[in-house]
Amino acid sequence: MVTPRRGTTTPRARSTEQATPGPGSAGGRRRVSVSGVGTALGAAVVAALLVAGCGGAQTATPLVPGTGTGATSTSTTTASASGGTGAPNAPPAVPAHGAYLGAWLHPTAATSGQSSFAEEQANVPTVLAATGRPLGLLHVYSPWARPAPVSQLRAVVGDGSVPILDWGCGPDVTQVAGGADDSLISAYAEALKSFQGPVFLRWCWEMNLVGSHPQVGGPSRFISAWDHIRAVFRSVGASNVSFVWCPAVAGVDPTPYFPGASEVDWIGVDGYDRTGGQTFASLFGAFVNTWQGQGKPLMVAETGASGSSQAAFIDSIGADAPALPAVKAVAYFDAPGPADTWQFTPAGLVAFGHLAATPYFHPE
Repeated sequence: MVTPRRGTTTPRARSTEQATPGPGSAGGRRRVSVSGVGTALGAAVVAALLVAGCGGAQTATPLVPGTGTGATSTSTTTASASGGTGAPNAPPAVPAHGAYLGAWLHPTAATSGQSSFAEEQANVPTVLAATGRPLGLLHVYSPWARPAPVSQLRAVVGDGSVPILDWGCGPDVTQVAGGADDSLISAYAEALKSFQGPVFLRWCWEMNLVGSHPQVGGPSRFISAWDHIRAVFRSVGASNVSFVWCPAVAGVDPTPYFPGASEVDWIGVDGYDRTGGQTFASLFGAFVNTWQGQGKPLMVAETGASGSSQAAFIDSIGADAPALPAVKAVAYFDAPGPADTWQFTPAGLVAFGHLAATPYFHPE
């Protein structure tokens, strides 16, 4: 039994779903040393969406600023079109009401390592034809050792979205914690700071799927590496970056991997309907009940359903999300995974368009 770290509360429950596939503040607990589209579904889908009345341009609405690595403000401000507070180097805004709606758009890539940003951009127009407005969030994958993809982040902002940057774990998190990769991390942080726009950073997600992440080496090593990366970002002053800690609904209990509320800006989770009978609430309700007491906004960073059950599952997001108000962002995984295919079906894309039209996913 691992004693919760300072800034945490003991979770009351945990989900027992099957393993899911992966694509990818101010303050601190202690001092850490730092050294030197479209999915090709055809015109019939778009025509059906237009008849159904989906869409309507999204207007900028007041949002509460987030709590990125250097932000401290909690007053209500007006959001920019890209989801920030309008000020340079401000973190992503936390909706006071409602939630962001986003996606991972790689309908031919089996895993994030095979994903292509060009493919994602090619699929954006078809999805936007369904939603009638920009997505609130859009995933961008970034391998550990490559430079920060700032040009891709700017393209996402050009799409009208806030980027979720999925940063790979690296080959050995012990090496990260020990400072061997500090030059790489510093350069990455500097690049994101120079980007200036709000960005979510989801490093080493689904760390509790132990078989998928042997390089993590257990909770203590993960937390040491997480803390070290955050310390580097703080030293650089990358206040526009919000760190998203993101386990899977499945896997081992994520509690021992939690770095503490003072070291996390958002709490994310990935989970999929693998039975064909799940709803958004049945899949994520236990996780939300467990973690909402941390006082952090929650994000469903990846979710999906396949085949004939997909449209009903997407409909359940709109029905269930208002009853889970701690969830401030939801992103659909429009891609195949190792265990199933989650790409939008024609009916699923229509349902996603309906979801985007609901007032709850026009956050304030």
